[in-house]
Amino acid sequence: MRYIFLILITFNSFATESIDTRLSCFARHLDTDKEVAVKITSAISSKKIATAQWPLGYPTITINDSDFIKLPKNARQFIYYHECAHLKYRIKDEFETDCKSIELMKEKHQIKEIDVRKLVRTLIKEFGMSHRWSALLQCGID
Repeated sequence: MRYIFLILITFNSFATESIDTRLSCFARHLDTDKEVAVKITSAISSKKIATAQWPLGYPTITINDSDFIKLPKNARQFIYYHECAHLKYRIKDEFETDCKSIELMKEKHQIKEIDVRKLVRTLIKEFGMSHRWSALLQCGID
């Protein structure tokens, strides 16, 4: 029984430890409307790699550690900032959220157009061909 408990603790803290420390996001708390650092929690198993939520009003990104850590760094950044954009800008439209993710990556990691092209290739390799990925090239990065 103690062995299982130790495994759960390891998984539960894995998202926080596995994310590049330069990944950060701030959004407004739903109840206080004050800008706060977005919390990161772990999902031991989930159909999605990451989701944006407001449990008790607190902006939170929940990450499926086992799938997230397997992704290349640029895909992890994109997914993290995609969820961040949902929380920060309170938008539901996926195309708009994808473009806001690219903007955040540009701001925080100084990505260029060539980096977006590499990201598109990575996303196609990891998740399959989709118009959604090629649409990232239209997000207006310089």
